Amino acid sequence: MNKISRKLIKPNTPTPQTLKNYKISFLDGFQLPKNICVFLFYESKPEDSGQLEESLARILVDFYPLAGRFIKNDSLVDCSDQGAELVEAEAPGDVELIDLVTKIDIDRLNDLLPEQHFRFDEAPYNPLLSIQITRFSCGGAAVAISVSHRVFDASSLETFVAAWSTAANPDDGTAGRIIPRPSFHLPSLLPSKSREELAADLGGPRAPRTGPPGPDQKFVLKRLLFSNEALTGLKSRVTGKPVSGVRVVCAVIARALIRVDRAVHGGGRGSVVFQAVNMRERTIPPQSRDACGNFVIPTITRRIEGDDVGLVELVRLLGDSVRDAIAAHVEILSPDRDGRGIITNTVKNLIKHGYRAETNLIIVSDLTRFRFDEADFGWGKPVWSGIGPQQPLGNIVKLMRNKEGDGIEAIVMLKENEMCCFVQDEEIKIFMS
Repeated sequence: MNKISRKLIKPNTPTPQTLKNYKISFLDGFQLPKNICVFLFYESKPEDSGQLEESLARILVDFYPLAGRFIKNDSLVDCSDQGAELVEAEAPGDVELIDLVTKIDIDRLNDLLPEQHFRFDEAPYNPLLSIQITRFSCGGAAVAISVSHRVFDASSLETFVAAWSTAANPDDGTAGRIIPRPSFHLPSLLPSKSREELAADLGGPRAPRTGPPGPDQKFVLKRLLFSNEALTGLKSRVTGKPVSGVRVVCAVIARALIRVDRAVHGGGRGSVVFQAVNMRERTIPPQSRDACGNFVIPTITRRIEGDDVGLVELVRLLGDSVRDAIAAHVEILSPDRDGRGIITNTVKNLIKHGYRAETNLIIVSDLTRFRFDEADFGWGKPVWSGIGPQQPLGNIVKLMRNKEGDGIEAIVMLKENEMCCFVQDEEIKIFMS
């Protein structure tokens, strides 16, 4: 991609002195250094970036930590309005937007990301928010928004995208449309600990499950499409209590990944399925949907041995793990409970049972409730949107709504040799896009 310009966009008004030091929360402190991103693809493109810059500067007043810099040693954001990064780029003439949308490819998606997405914790230089707008010769555009996982999760990113697109397009025909207003109060409810204290709580320093990919570790993406009709058929196979489309899709893909693991690695490994549970509206008292920061709880199923687990059984295991996690964490904000201790025990259990070489860890992210596909900056809604690849890891599954809103689209990331096996799975073949 040809990078045309790079600007730092500062909030319209200075951040008050009382808000200059934003101490991250206890859950923020567990995040490994990485960025998360969302891609938005449009058939039309903005004529100029003036309105985007102006609206971004306006909403950064409310999203003030995103204009700051993370100070790792102090576990805080210095909110001194250094600015968020806005990059403009042009795609080569032979790169078509429709090709990127129809064939999801890690390398080509990474080309749409600002370079900042691949850097972490290099304050005072690195912005916490970095955006790249790429224009295509066909008349379309891609907006890639990257934000530090130190301060944001996917729900927070949705709040930001909704606020920015609404501010950029006030005349979208929706009378009385209100710009979402974020809150940054979660650290006051779950105060952070130092890195040394977190390490001691977990029994020693933490390390990523896998390091950078070696030369023989190429990761690839595949998309599966589950139409409304397909979901109805799958749910009919699960007798008893009603089951959600998300849960049955998760079970179908997880079963296939368990079979792939047995085929590639032999029969010595058990499997667990990781799911992240958004606790914002589930705690007592419930928190606002627009509460920004990290507020998800990790949960894993019990260990699954062998590759013949049935669909009904796996659906039950997935449901049980989520229900148990919610029940265990519903009172983490109660003054009568040690919320940080509860969370620490959960993370320790994940590390003990999930992050082991002898365990096949399947990571599923349910993004179907997020409305990135509604982000209209003034040139229409996206023709495709999705949370993009982060660091290369295998067994990553992201579930999103389909464009029609009545089905599910799944993006699966695997090592190349594992993907070759996955796409040949008889139960998976019928859903390949």
